[in-house]
Amino acid sequence: MPTTQLPMGSERLGIRPPLPSQIPVAEQLVQTLAQLLAYHNGERVVLKASPGGILYNASPALTDVFHWTATAPNEAKQGDNIVATEVLCLAHPDNTGKVWVRTKKAATVDNAIPLAAGDIIGFSVENLSDLHALIVVNGEKLIVGYSL
Repeated sequence: MPTTQLPMGSERLGIRPPLPSQIPVAEQLVQTLAQLLAYHNGERVVLKASPGGILYNASPALTDVFHWTATAPNEAKQGDNIVATEVLCLAHPDNTGKVWVRTKKAATVDNAIPLAAGDIIGFSVENLSDLHALIVVNGEKLIVGYSL
């Protein structure tokens, strides 16, 4: 039978060390805990599920919103060095041309996703600097919202 090496502590679970180490744990319990717990910011957290057993998943709270405005035709943009988890990109509703967006590499018309006026797309990122855009028409905008 497996044993734990360290006591498991979690404020959310109401479990606090110190517990005696080397507690015998049945293999079925180890597998169940592995499926019910996640590890986030140095703490074990309980995964939440609906009554039907579907894992609950939600987007984090919006941290900030900014607009990128092209000052020249075919202007390339890249996000600042800010830790972020998700970005939401909206081509301004008054745009007449396309805005091309992608992550990790400079956006071009051949390698990015086109957004027409009012189109929206979201990306998971590690840093806002992962976001790249190409705004085709001078003076047009991409609205970007991001979450930490």
